[in-house]
Amino acid sequence: MQHRSANLSINIGLRAGGVAVLAVGWWVAVRLHQIALAAPRDHASAGMLLAAIVFLCGSAGSTLLFVGPGLWEPVEVSERWRRPPGGDV
Repeated sequence: MQHRSANLSINIGLRAGGVAVLAVGWWVAVRLHQIALAAPRDHASAGMLLAAIVFLCGSAGSTLLFVGPGLWEPVEVSERWRRPPGGDV
């Protein structure tokens, strides 16, 4: 069993990591905005890549920030989606 301070440090670390990932996403979003205002057609592929990075950073960062260690909690799966015992599907 883990010590309470270890759980607290993991919780704080995950949430701080979420804030850091959100900060990276914010920085990339600002850069994307600058590129879009400067020359929207010249950097279309770079803009798509930066937009994807912003989306991924926003999703991952907010998940880490708001859920934290709850990401690894077990969830119950509906009977419909469970694998049959002993059978390969």
